[in-house]
Amino acid sequence: MSKTYSSQHTKKDIALCFGERTGMFVEPKEIRVRGDWLFYKAPDCDGIIDCYRAAHARYDSGVLCMECWDDCSLEDSPFIPNNNDKVSKTLERLNKSYKEEE
Repeated sequence: MSKTYSSQHTKKDIALCFGERTGMFVEPKEIRVRGDWLFYKAPDCDGIIDCYRAAHARYDSGVLCMECWDDCSLEDSPFIPNNNDKVSKTLERLNKSYKEEE
């Protein structure tokens, strides 16, 4: 099983943890973790990706629930290969909006 970009745990571990916290059945192929964010692409995706704040995305984080913070377009998400520039801009936007609410 491949390791995620920003975690010690496998995508399978994180998908299971995320699913438990959201009450959804989540497959590893439906998530990406970049920086402090977890991107979720629902099976019936209509081009919108849900973005969850997931600092230290890991199975034993102690977080008991998760709520979608914002969304982004599929084109601006890590689900598109070789998309680092757009993903970086998405991460900047998400981080800025999250820090404004803190």
